[in-house]
Amino acid sequence: MMTHSNAMALKPPVGPLLGPRVPSQGEASTSLRQEAQVLACLGEDENRRQVALHARAIAQVFGLELAFAQILEIAPHGAFPADPLEWNLRLAECRGGLEELPGYDGEQGSAAKAVVLPGIAHERLNDWAKDHHGSVLVLSKHSGVGSRVDLGRTAQAVLERGAASVLLLPPRNGRECLPEYGKILVPLDGSPNSESVLPIVARLAKARNSQVTLAHIAQHPDALSSGGSSTAQAVAEHWDRNSASRTGAVDRGYLETWKSRLVRQGIDARLCLESDPGPQERLSVIAARLGADLIVVSSHGRTNLRSVPYGSVTAFLAKNSACPVFIVRPDLRIASPDDEQTVPMFRDRAPGAESAG
Repeated sequence: MMTHSNAMALKPPVGPLLGPRVPSQGEASTSLRQEAQVLACLGEDENRRQVALHARAIAQVFGLELAFAQILEIAPHGAFPADPLEWNLRLAECRGGLEELPGYDGEQGSAAKAVVLPGIAHERLNDWAKDHHGSVLVLSKHSGVGSRVDLGRTAQAVLERGAASVLLLPPRNGRECLPEYGKILVPLDGSPNSESVLPIVARLAKARNSQVTLAHIAQHPDALSSGGSSTAQAVAEHWDRNSASRTGAVDRGYLETWKSRLVRQGIDARLCLESDPGPQERLSVIAARLGADLIVVSSHGRTNLRSVPYGSVTAFLAKNSACPVFIVRPDLRIASPDDEQTVPMFRDRAPGAESAG
């Protein structure tokens, strides 16, 4: 979950903005077997072009190989077509369709690879992600068009497996959702998990000249009491206005520290500190108010429940956000600016860098 109670004040971060670390010998040997990639998960619908465009943009920013994947559905019993000629024709048709997409020919970077995955969509995508550790899957929320904001079966199953970082795109609604990324919203809850996306955000913002807004939704006891529960009201009775003011100042100082680190890198960074007992809904409102082109959020937040694939705020944003949502897992690997190897994006936090809670 990406929120916390401010009865326990946030501590300002300590140490430099975290970035790539050099992989150990074991990590390096693993990455050589299956390099991390960006996989555009393409269906036979009107969303496939925008999925390809976003996948190409992410691959360029993070120096990863790009692959276009077409799922070739097979019969429910799992049998391939009995006629080999028919099967080869279907494969050729899929590859031909992939080669027509923007970015395949490499005019604006390295050429994409065409990947045909026969089988059930979410199963094959999850299998691919497991074989390509640290990769990014780019897919539409569902195969339809219009203002629907829920998740389709494939997107839901991919998220529930939690095998890779995922960039989720809203379906076409009158126009294409282009990879502009001019305004990026980053929810922070004071946990190392939520902060771990900041190197990703910094690299993306510098590449796309983005404006970054760091948002923290405080859940003060006085705000929680509006929910009407007796427990929340009891806590609020012991919460005086001076305490709320002091905690709010600490929260702002926390955001200002991260903001200053981004500004020192030449990034237009801003902050947004609000209080609300429903942080999920408030983040959606903030995104709409800012006109955000992208939300970047960690898969887990302060609660860090590894028994679930993502936290509750992340789940809400994935389902309800009207703009793309980039859900970043800790194992995401990107190309180091110094060489061509892919390395884990996040190193361990320095001693003393942990947040309260």
